[in-house]
Amino acid sequence: MPFDPPVAVYDACVLYPFHLRNVLIQCAFDGLIEARWTNDIHDEWIRNLVANTPALSIERLLATRDKMNAVLPEANVANYRPLLADLHYLILTIDTRSQPPSPGMLPSSSPGTSRISRHELSTPTE
Repeated sequence: MPFDPPVAVYDACVLYPFHLRNVLIQCAFDGLIEARWTNDIHDEWIRNLVANTPALSIERLLATRDKMNAVLPEANVANYRPLLADLHYLILTIDTRSQPPSPGMLPSSSPGTSRISRHELSTPTE
């Protein structure tokens, strides 16, 4: 029976910690999960890590970002539309056929839960 891995948005809060980032990238590389992120998410974790760790060079983090995008090119989402005003809890709508989803495919879960399919990605809200 074929395995259909779940799709998950890797937000800045999980890409910021080194070890967690490595474990999640390895899981995606091994096909256990289909990772998704945006350039805005990359900018957020890199900006915060540089601000909190002055000894760490931005060039090193940009190289890490570039390696992530090279190893998992399908993870970097370019065409998305924020559905929430608070971009920290970004909901991405992705359609694998490069067409907007139908209204029935938009998130319908209640607060604090998430519903993930290949046509939509959402992160839980607090």
